[in-house]
Amino acid sequence: MARSKEPVLFAVPGKGKATLEPFSTFLKDHGGDAQHIVEVVCDMSPAFLSGVAKELPNASVTVDGFHIVQTFTRSVDEVGKLEGREKPLPNHLRWAVLKRGTPGNLTDNQTIAIAEMLKQGLDTATAWRIKEKLAWIRKAKGPRAAQWRITHFINYARALVGETPRLEPVRKAIRTLENHRQRVVQRWTSTYTNARLKGMNSLFQAARARARGYRNDETFIGMIYLIGSPVSSMIKST
Repeated sequence: MARSKEPVLFAVPGKGKATLEPFSTFLKDHGGDAQHIVEVVCDMSPAFLSGVAKELPNASVTVDGFHIVQTFTRSVDEVGKLEGREKPLPNHLRWAVLKRGTPGNLTDNQTIAIAEMLKQGLDTATAWRIKEKLAWIRKAKGPRAAQWRITHFINYARALVGETPRLEPVRKAIRTLENHRQRVVQRWTSTYTNARLKGMNSLFQAARARARGYRNDETFIGMIYLIGSPVSSMIKST
């Protein structure tokens, strides 16, 4: 089975810890053992993490860097919405701050919007600067360096946000990173990531859009297996 190309093993409706019990049962029914799962790569959902502790007790948890970036990007969006209710923000700023600010990644209008935001000294600019600083953490060469950079980043971010009320979403994101820092550092020693499945999700959603939705979860899950699991290869070989 080409697990690198067809990574879907099991799909179930719902989210959180309620999805892990049927997965554990699935393993048992197919000769597996949840006790043998040694690592889980996931987001920071408290419900899901509690389910991992219960159903996969021997698994260490790695928080994929994608989820940290997503958390801080969401905080930038929330700050922008709060600030936008009180004052006009530069045109084209909404989507510009959600993208990476690397050269060539923004349109001309978005680049102008970012420059105007920084010139005005908006709270959204502070949130954006912090989000962009995450790239520095990801460049760490190993777990020790990553640990040091995360500590430095947290101190840097807290100094920037201060007590400004409008930046509370960023403070929440900082606390999330601080609470999960060890799981984030695991990324530097782990050989696993859920990036491929995140990418394949666009294929799953495109299939659903082409079908104009599915009447039930079971039909959609069947399509996920056909696209992302070895089932399609097995069908072709028969």
